[in-house]
Amino acid sequence: MSNAGAAEGRRERRKRELRARIYATARRLFQEQGVDATTVEQIAAATDIAPATFFNHFQSKQALLGEMTSEVVDHLQDLIEQRLLRPGSAQARIRAFADQAANEIHEARGAARDVLLEFMRTRTRPGEAAPHLARVHGPFAKILREGQAKGEVRTDLGAPFLAEMVAGTFNAVVMNWMSDPDYPLEQRFRQVADFLGEAIRPPMRGQRLPARRRSPARGAS
Repeated sequence: MSNAGAAEGRRERRKRELRARIYATARRLFQEQGVDATTVEQIAAATDIAPATFFNHFQSKQALLGEMTSEVVDHLQDLIEQRLLRPGSAQARIRAFADQAANEIHEARGAARDVLLEFMRTRTRPGEAAPHLARVHGPFAKILREGQAKGEVRTDLGAPFLAEMVAGTFNAVVMNWMSDPDYPLEQRFRQVADFLGEAIRPPMRGQRLPARRRSPARGAS
C-alpha cells in the first residue's frame, strides 16, 4: 500500500472511531438524562469535540436518534433468536423473552422509551401493523405450533391466532408504558408472561374448554 493509501486508511479509521465515540456518548447521555434534555452541545462537550465536528458526522440530534431506532429492529431480532428460537417449552421461551426484555428496558429506562417513541413515530405508517409486532409474530407462531405438536399448548385455537394474542398483549404493556413513564413495565412484562403461560396451556384432564360461540346466521335479526 502507498503512503497516500495508508494515510487515507488511517483517516477513515479515525473518522469511524470518532463517529462511534459520538454515538456512544449520545447513547449514555440519552440514558442518563433523557433525549429531550440532551443537546448537541452537551454531546459534543462530553465527547471533547466542537459542535461543528458533531455535524460533520450527524446532520442533527434527531438523525442520530433515527440511527438508534434502526438498532431496535436489529436487537429485537437478536432477542428473538436468543430466547424465542431456543429449545424449550413454549411457556418457558415466552417467559425467557419477557425476562430479558424487562431487564434490558430497566437498564436503559428513559433512553429506551424515547427511542421506542421515535421508532413508532418514524417507522409505523397509517393502516400498517407496528413493525416490531411483525418481527415477533412469526417466531411466536412457530413456538406455539411446536408446543401444540408436543401437547404443551392448547389446540382449540390456531397457532397464528394465539401468536396474535401473545404479541398483542406484550404490545399493550409497551403502549401503556409509552403513554405513562411511571407505568411498572418490568413487573407487567413478567406478569404477562405468567398470564400467557396459563392462557395457552391445554386444559387439565376432565376440564372442558368453553364452547365456541357460533356466528349468527346471515339474515338473522
